[in-house]
Amino acid sequence: MYERQWKQLSAKVVHKNPWYTVRHDRVTTPEQTEGEYFVVDTPPCVVIIALDKQRRVTLVRVHRYATDRMSLEVPGGSVDTGENPLQAAKRELWEETGLSAKKWKKLGTIQSANGLLSEVTHIFLATGLTQTGKNKQEADGITEMKILPLSKTSDMILKGAITDSQAISALTLASLNLRKRR
Repeated sequence: MYERQWKQLSAKVVHKNPWYTVRHDRVTTPEQTEGEYFVVDTPPCVVIIALDKQRRVTLVRVHRYATDRMSLEVPGGSVDTGENPLQAAKRELWEETGLSAKKWKKLGTIQSANGLLSEVTHIFLATGLTQTGKNKQEADGITEMKILPLSKTSDMILKGAITDSQAISALTLASLNLRKRR
């Protein structure tokens, strides 16, 4: 049975913006001493493996301010208020790539930085792709879209060309899921 090892004594929001909230908690630690913990609360998010008939995946390149680096990632984003994760995945795929998909499968969920973030990421596989010719790439800061064989992404991860934890998790889950089906 799960026994909670940390106990929250109090919680105070110290920063809030449209994307996240930073919470300062007073806690009792597993050693039963009092301490403090800071948590970044975010809405759930989604990432999408958009896979075409040739088993090619669509990736997007975007500049990430926090690291001041270009990042090659799978499409994704936050679940907006009133949306469920599948609705958000459909919207994010279209916004970032212009693609729509006939088939959707949830591959799983991850917690990409659960020592700091409360965020849960839902990972979807989208197939039966159609390019709509419209997107919101410019608004999202996307500078490039790459379509490449899913089989090449493992080497890209190993070589450091893909470093985003959500992308690595999603690509790995997709590869494992497709291997299992064979």
